[in-house]
Order: sequence, then structure tokens, then C-alpha cells
Amino acid sequence: MPAQGSQTTVVGNEAVLLNVVEQLSRPLLQLRNMAELAVTDPALAAEQWQAVRVLSDTGLQLTQSYALNLRLHGKLTLLELEPVAVSALLYDTAHMLEPYAKQHGVALELDTGPRVAPVLADRTVLQSALTSLGQVFIESSSQQETTAAVRLSAHRSRYGMVTGLYTDAAASLGAESLRQARQLQAKARQPLQRLVSGPAAGVFVADALLQNLASRLHVARYHKLTGLAATLTPSAQLQLM
Repeated sequence: MPAQGSQTTVVGNEAVLLNVVEQLSRPLLQLRNMAELAVTDPALAAEQWQAVRVLSDTGLQLTQSYALNLRLHGKLTLLELEPVAVSALLYDTAHMLEPYAKQHGVALELDTGPRVAPVLADRTVLQSALTSLGQVFIESSSQQETTAAVRLSAHRSRYGMVTGLYTDAAASLGAESLRQARQLQAKARQPLQRLVSGPAAGVFVADALLQNLASRLHVARYHKLTGLAATLTPSAQLQLM
């Protein structure tokens, strides 16, 4: 059994990280409020302020998702498992990601078939994971020379409902970003800025959140696209309805 002192250290480290993440959220909130005021003033560069708002929303989402994972890991927040309609969740996630995708010139696509069943999950946790992952895919896809698209997709497999994001650009971020994210997870004492910045950070946050749902990200291929996805447990309750 681990020593009590080491357990106390882990809890203490998580409390400190949670504090710092929440402090990082405050200036981002201020940026968003400034952007909202600036958009109403024609004398200001509305497009630039709109970009500030989108970026601040994106940064807020990532830090809040990271804070959510810390709360779950520290038992400060408990999972609220319920049947979640995957198709509706992906639609809502795409709606949240749309401003960021538009700013980067990336098209968002939805691909959910009629056999997509509800899953047993915490809706907030699952949506936070997919949104963090979506930001990574959008940013990486925008670096392509050709027209970029990111697809949010779910399909049934013999292991469960495979839910994730796919793109032609995923070869540059699939296995390698997942490896980097797992390295971040193994190095709890590294500086916070390395945990919450760069492409691997979004993958790290998504993967960590999904582990609370007894799942993990894996490299996946679907409809000739490559991506990162999680296999989720179908909800028997809604499948019988």
C-alpha cells in the first residue's frame, strides 16, 4: 500500500493545480467580457474582438475541463451517470466548436448512423472531453494546404459505441499526440504550462476525462479517415425503450 504521506502529497499537488487553473480562467473571462463590449462599438475592430472572444472561450473551455478532471480525481465532484444520446451530444459539441472552426477555416461534419445507441455516461464529462479533442483537431487541420474538415462521428462496434473525431490531417496528430498526452499524464510534477498548452494538452485533457468513464482514447479509422475515439458502454435502459 502507498504511504499516507505520498497520498497527502498527491492530493496537495492536485489542490494547487486546481487553484492555478481556476486563476487562469479569470483573465480569460475578462477578455471575453471586453470582447462583448467592443463588438457593440463600431469604432473598434469588431472582427478582431470577436476573434479574442473565440480564443478566450477556447482557453476557458480547456482550463475548465482540466479543472473538472482534477475535481473528479480528488472526489470533489462526483460522476452523474445517465443515459446520454450520442447523436444529440455530438450535435451540441459541433455547435460549441463552430466559432473556433470558422475562425480557422475548418468545416465541421457530423456522421451518426441510425444504429447509434445511447451510452451510459456523465454528459458534462463526455462533452468536455469531445470539445477539448475537437479543438486539437481543428487547430491541426487548419494547417493543411487544402480545404480542411473535421468529422464528429459515432458508430456501433461489438465492443460498444465508438465516438470520436476524424480528419484527413489526423495522421499528424493521432498516435503521436496520444503518446505525448500519455507522457504528460505520467509526469505530474512538470510545469503547468506544459500541461495546458500545445496540441498534446487537449488530447491529454480529453483522455484523462474519458478515464473517469472507464474508457480511453485510441487511434481509430472510419470511412477512410483517421482519428481519435473512445469506446463507450451502451445504455441498456434506453436501448429497450
